[in-house]
Amino acid sequence: SLDFWRLLYALLKQIHGGKWTESDAIDNQIRFVKSALWYHGYGRPELYRLPSNGSAGSRELLLAFSWLLHRLSLLEQLLARNRVKTGDETSVCMCEDDLPHCQRGTTEIAPEYGLEDRVDVRYLQWLNGRLRFQWRSLHAQHQEQCKLLHKLHLFTSGSHMDQILGHFSITETDLVRQPENYKQLLQLLESETRQLEAFLEWKQLEPVYWQWMETVLDNMAEEGNMCESQDAHVEKSGLPKVTSCCPWADSLTGQIDRLSRDLMTLRDQLHELVTCRKAAWCEKVR
Repeated sequence: SLDFWRLLYALLKQIHGGKWTESDAIDNQIRFVKSALWYHGYGRPELYRLPSNGSAGSRELLLAFSWLLHRLSLLEQLLARNRVKTGDETSVCMCEDDLPHCQRGTTEIAPEYGLEDRVDVRYLQWLNGRLRFQWRSLHAQHQEQCKLLHKLHLFTSGSHMDQILGHFSITETDLVRQPENYKQLLQLLESETRQLEAFLEWKQLEPVYWQWMETVLDNMAEEGNMCESQDAHVEKSGLPKVTSCCPWADSLTGQIDRLSRDLMTLRDQLHELVTCRKAAWCEKVR
């Protein structure tokens, strides 16, 4: 089960865009996996009761892994994140270039908290100004990146063998300047190709996996029913009979049975009455 915890930790770390190393403590890995599964909506309580040392729970981890495959399209997300980007991609910012002077950030020293740990309004204003200043810096860097990218495309226009594209990307320009870097790019492309081939092979065998998971779920359901029946048997044998300690139980049960029969008879009579009234009403309408 430790290897399964490490596998889920590595996969979820990649999904969330974080860095991971095998040297991370196992309890931290397990804590992160549980938090990530809870964040994505996995609601099986048995998983969260597993010990933090990873000594048990292989089948619960298998269920969680299968849930991630089905609900989050785990493999598709990993392929998208690990895709080798040979072209240029940039986001389009629809924000205004000039912000009002009142929205510009400041570099003032943050005010201290108020008395009794109350947050000072000036501190919130300072945080808001700092956030706007950082956003403005990020926006300026994005604009500069777009300008440089446009300049690169303009200078290399007509050089690409693809006439529709017509220009080099950053990666292609770097290869023209430093041809020895093609080996690293080739290794990345070969790695991505192997991942795509493995994904295609998985898609062919995926129905077999889900059929096997159905048998796993059936076995777990049978074990759960057996445990419930054993618990019920222990509870029943551990308690004295009702009639031995409650002499009035038999008479009360008989009264409940008679009341149930009376209610059933009343329901049948009401049903017949409604049917007759409905038939009579239909005759009048005709």
